[in-house]
Amino acid sequence: MVILFNLPTSSVFEQKISEVLNFQRLSQSIQKGDNEDQVYNVLLESSTNAVFSLSAWLEIYEKDRKTRIFKSNITDAKIQQVKKSIQESQIFPYLHKHQSESFQKNLNPNKLTANLNDPDYPSTLVVPLVIQDRQIGLLVLLKDVEDGFNKEMIDIINSFVSQACISIENFELLSEALKNERYKEELKIAMRVQKSLLPQELINDDNFEMFAFYESADEVGGDYYDYFRVNENKTAIIIGDVSGKGTSAAFNMSQMKGVFHSLVQLELDPQSFLTKANSALSFCLEKTSFITAAYYMIDSVEKTVTFSRAGHCPALFYNHEGKSVNYFHNRGLGLGIVRSNNYEKYIDVNQISYKPGDKLFLYTDGIVEAKNPEGEEFGYDRLSDVVSTYGSESPEKIKEKVIESLYSFIDSEGLDDDYTIVIIGFF
Repeated sequence: MVILFNLPTSSVFEQKISEVLNFQRLSQSIQKGDNEDQVYNVLLESSTNAVFSLSAWLEIYEKDRKTRIFKSNITDAKIQQVKKSIQESQIFPYLHKHQSESFQKNLNPNKLTANLNDPDYPSTLVVPLVIQDRQIGLLVLLKDVEDGFNKEMIDIINSFVSQACISIENFELLSEALKNERYKEELKIAMRVQKSLLPQELINDDNFEMFAFYESADEVGGDYYDYFRVNENKTAIIIGDVSGKGTSAAFNMSQMKGVFHSLVQLELDPQSFLTKANSALSFCLEKTSFITAAYYMIDSVEKTVTFSRAGHCPALFYNHEGKSVNYFHNRGLGLGIVRSNNYEKYIDVNQISYKPGDKLFLYTDGIVEAKNPEGEEFGYDRLSDVVSTYGSESPEKIKEKVIESLYSFIDSEGLDDDYTIVIIGFF
């Protein structure tokens, strides 16, 4: 008698143990590194076993992919047939939801189960999968008897579905975190690569010395400066600024470096250099992109600087003897703006003579366009005032004073644009 009275209790006990184990499988699925499909399969199998479902399917909605179906003991044709029966029931609103739709959190248990007009499956339990008010799928369980799902079964399935959704959400968050980490690592690599594109050492000899400052608004930027010793007496120097910011600007900056080192060895005059550079870049720059640049050829024997400007900021020249500063406002269009053989007409060539103590100050527009909290720009006048005040100092000292004045003016750690300065002091 004792054994007979305890048999149902043992059956219920085993069922509860099974439910706990299935719940644990779902809870641990993300910890084991399971992917989304594995979680969905565990959910379908666990739910089917927990309520003794004859057949079941799980459909997952995705933005950029066709709805995926996970099924158990049912054909695709039968799924479509059952769907029509479900649409005629009171649980119709839970079908055909989309991932982007807002979803009501408080579900009515009476709306999850219904009797169907189907010869094979008289009853069904339909439970939506919801993550942060976003329905990502639908679980459909079927039985071959009417009223096959009681409140306890509904609660069990709701618990399974909730735990599966938590696992999927955790998986999405983990995947996003990994993507962000990979993105950060890729940006670090891009930063190292970009820094390697800039000269690691600058000239400091008996003829002149160079000092430079570079800081990008983003992890990578589009400012560029470089030099090349054409021969014992001539040195080519270039400074440029790619339109835009970020990785696309950095990519175009690397193209500018390739063009520079290819053409500079031909010993072209500045006008010819910029004309050929415009021709080369016109084939690889996007239609909406362009590069401003200025090209300088220093002749240490003749003590001259020959230069052309392609839409870049005018250079600032400090005359040591007269203690004066002047901007070189020569004509020139940015590279990639006019993509024809007529580009040469838009470029001027100028030449100046220098003496010991003179300075050539090159920069990008981020310097003069830097704004303070009131929206006022640093401007050309402030820049020339600083260079005029400290022009007799070393290029390194001038660089420090300009940067100090600039950051004091903007009163902010964040940059709106890339900052680049190149200063050449003649001996």
